[in-house]
Parts: sequence; C-alpha cells; structure tokens
Amino acid sequence: MNPMTAPDRDPRDPSNAADGDADIGRQAAAWWARLRSDDFTQTDAAALRAWCARSPEHARAWRELQHVWQALAPALERAAAAPPQANVLAFPARPGRRAFLGGALAAGVAVLALRPPLGAWPSLQEWSADYRTGTGEQRQVSVSQQMTVQMNTQTRIDVRAPEAIELLGGEAEILASGARLPVSVVAGAGRLLAQSARFNVRHTDDTVCVTCLTGAVQVQWQQHRQTLDAGQQLVYDERGVQAVTPAPAQEASAWRTGALSFVGKPLAEVVDEINRYRPGRVLLRNAELGRRLVRMRFSIAQTDGALAMIRDLYGAQMTSLPGGIVLLS
Repeated sequence: MNPMTAPDRDPRDPSNAADGDADIGRQAAAWWARLRSDDFTQTDAAALRAWCARSPEHARAWRELQHVWQALAPALERAAAAPPQANVLAFPARPGRRAFLGGALAAGVAVLALRPPLGAWPSLQEWSADYRTGTGEQRQVSVSQQMTVQMNTQTRIDVRAPEAIELLGGEAEILASGARLPVSVVAGAGRLLAQSARFNVRHTDDTVCVTCLTGAVQVQWQQHRQTLDAGQQLVYDERGVQAVTPAPAQEASAWRTGALSFVGKPLAEVVDEINRYRPGRVLLRNAELGRRLVRMRFSIAQTDGALAMIRDLYGAQMTSLPGGIVLLS
C-alpha cells in the first residue's frame, strides 16, 4: 500500500496519493495502469473522472499521458503484427475483459477518427471541410471578390455562401473589401459581420477571440450585439461574452509575419502555441515552470529552436522521444 494512502480507502485507487505537483504525474501513470487491469469497473471509471476534475493540473497530466501513449500507438500496432519472436512490445491478451473493452475500443476508434492523436492524420471533420491547413501550413483563399481569407496553421473553414464562411477551428485573418452586404463569419457560438474591415479570428478549445485590425466588426452572440473598432478585441464562448479590451499591439496578426512574440505570458501558453505549429507534441511536466512569465520571440519555422531557448533561458530539462514528442520538466 502507498504509505500516503489512508487505511480506510481502497488501496488500488491511484488518487489516494498526495496532490503535490511532483505526485500528479505519478498518479496519472497509476491510473493508466489501473485502467488496463483485469478488474477495472464502472466505479473505477467514475473515480478516474473525478480525479481528472480535481484541478487543471490533474486534467493536463491525464491528457499528456494519453498523448504520449497515443503517439506510440503506431509502433505498438506494428510490434503486435510482427512475428512472436520479434514482438517485444505487444501486451498480453485479456480474454476476461473482451466484452467490457469491446465497446470502449469501438468508442476509442470513433474518438480517434474525430480527434487524431497529436494531429498525426486529418480528422473526419478536417477532411469534410472545404478548406484546411496542416500543422505549420498557411494558405490564402479568395472566397469572393469582396472576401479574402488568410488561414493560419491547423485551420479549417466551410464556405456557406459567396460572402459567408464558418470557421470550424483554427485561426484566420479576414479581409472584407467594401462589400454591398456584410460578409459573415460564423465561429463557435457567435457570428461576425463586416462590410469594410480586416479582422483576425481565432477559434480554439471552444473559445473565440476576435480582433479588429482595421475598419469595424459587429459581433453577434445570441441577443448580444457589440461593434469592435480598430485596435479592439473581444473573447466569447458558449457561456458568454467577455468585455471588450484593447488588442495587444500587432500580436493578433504576428503570425502573418512568420514570427511569434510573447511578453509577460505564462510559459504554458507559449508551449500550447508551439504545439500549433510543430508536428508531434511538447508536454510540459512542471506546473511551476508552466506558470513562469516569459519574454520570447521566435520564428514559426524554428519551433525546435524555441524549445532550446526555453531550455537555456529558463532551466527546463528537455527529453526528446520518438514521434516528435518532447518532455519539458
């Protein structure tokens, strides 16, 4: 039994360990092992969900562990298909759990089709989009004479009408060139309308950030109407709309120049941004390091150089794994 486990609690429950930053990763690994055990139950599944909901750090640790194992899935599958004498990675079969795992496996395949691990292949949503960009790719699309869209990395859009698009995910800069009728951009829970304007829209993790660069943009969210003038920014999601704020100078459109700049931003935010432009996955394993405010500027094409900068300037330990996975701790 773990010495930190309360004697009146189930010793098999990995969440019985203390919740210090150094322990959360080990708890996640223990949960992963527990998930693969022969007697994993619905009660265990509920306890795992509760553990993930304890804090953002718990949720992040579980996501990172999934990312690592999902990234290794192709190698594991190749090993499983190899002759027995060459198969050193295959896991033993678990006949007693076939019925339980059958539904989970089918659901897992569906999840991977919708959200592939580490962006290793295009999702079904991406394949069905009218236009899409891959990791590190940028693309310009002329939707009409009055509407031009510059797409950033990992972006997908659908064209709904000659002057209307839906930003399904990612980031784009839209130029509305004096259209007689406003151009329309649906993004998440809102709609953006503009007749003569240039504006940046970022739709990630169910959150939409709209930055007006020139002209004026109207943001519609349910019954809420808000006009953004040049230099203003607004964020919304399914729950509501935040107050209008001044847009950080040139930050919203910095990606158009091929460089990213961060001033006074948490390192965790920088790592998240690197992951949008870099194949594979960078996993930040140190919560304290992730909260550190940093000042950095680097080229989108040199994300590995940015990781070396993080290592050298901020004392991070960097471990490279197959599949483009990098652990920062």
